[in-house]
Amino acid sequence: MADHRRYPGCRLLLFCGACTWSKSYRPERIIARLQELRVSGHTTPVTDVAKRVGWNCPSCGRMRWGSQLVYPAELDEREARRLVRQIRS
Repeated sequence: MADHRRYPGCRLLLFCGACTWSKSYRPERIIARLQELRVSGHTTPVTDVAKRVGWNCPSCGRMRWGSQLVYPAELDEREARRLVRQIRS
């Protein structure tokens, strides 16, 4: 999860491997939740986040979770540069 700082504006995509349902989350929110549960935090690999999901898919009812870092569709190059400058200052 610490890699999210290298990619400003990225989101953590949680998706069901059995159907097409997915939802994106802010990585900071996921890290805070992992720390709240006292199971991990910044050192958690992105792929291991899916193993911590304890609820069934709202679409198909299965538990075939996957996770990855993605950029949102509305994030353009200009916004990405702005976020990089904001982090640096």
